[in-house]
Amino acid sequence: MITFTETVELYYGMLYIVLGIAVLALSKLAVNLMTPYKINKELIHADNHALGVTLAGYYAGVVIIFLGSVVGGSSAKTASIESLLVEAGIDLFYAVFGIIALNLCRKVVDLAILYKFSTVKEIITDRNVGTGAVEAGAMIATALMIAGAVNGEGSFLSTVVFFFLGMGLLILFSHFHALLTPYDDHDEIEKDNVAAGAYLGFSLIALGIIVLKATVGDFISWTYNLSWFAGYAVLGFLGLAVLQKMILIVFLPGANIEEEISRDRNMNIAWIGGTLSVGIAAFIFFML
Repeated sequence: MITFTETVELYYGMLYIVLGIAVLALSKLAVNLMTPYKINKELIHADNHALGVTLAGYYAGVVIIFLGSVVGGSSAKTASIESLLVEAGIDLFYAVFGIIALNLCRKVVDLAILYKFSTVKEIITDRNVGTGAVEAGAMIATALMIAGAVNGEGSFLSTVVFFFLGMGLLILFSHFHALLTPYDDHDEIEKDNVAAGAYLGFSLIALGIIVLKATVGDFISWTYNLSWFAGYAVLGFLGLAVLQKMILIVFLPGANIEEEISRDRNMNIAWIGGTLSVGIAAFIFFML
């Protein structure tokens, strides 16, 4: 016989499933309003794969932020209907903030990460999937950082601060990544090199997972939380720099990254190297 508490939890879960679908619908409306082109036309009639990759990252980011706000010790399951509705309203508020933040993230990619060319032109006119992969990776990484900040006890101010810190970190990491690669990231991505874009996109996601470790949970104090953020930021920069080299040596022995990505545009390097980077970042998240 199902208990009263289990019944409440069931309805609570159903409410949040409906709320999550509503948030996704709202995110679709928002991205339509904030883009200068017709999304459905590009996706359905023009078969624009680059935009499809970008939007996949965008919607994944919306889901990540929504789950970050919902999961993590809500007491509404066993509280009154009024408390449940208040909790749902707060979660919806953070989801809306996340939607705005992800649309802002696309602007940041255009102006500060892939700043040598117009990402809108590359995605819409040239249908550059590599550019779409970088945007998708940046949005997923941003969503992971925001999800950590909204998870647990904290304030809206702390969420906003860690969002902007995360944006700054992604910009710095993209420049750091460019220094480590023996080819010019911007040049290769602008030339429609999907492997170069996907490799950078995966690297941004890996960084987001590592920094998620610093932002997830309760906000204790500015000194405490900022210290953890800075520590994991350094770990992400240096750890990924070393681990990505080791991955290529161990799992793809004999591969010359400059030749494979810049000359051969070898997607195997991007898929395998990128996936393993994300996997190792997940190890760091769960084990440290």
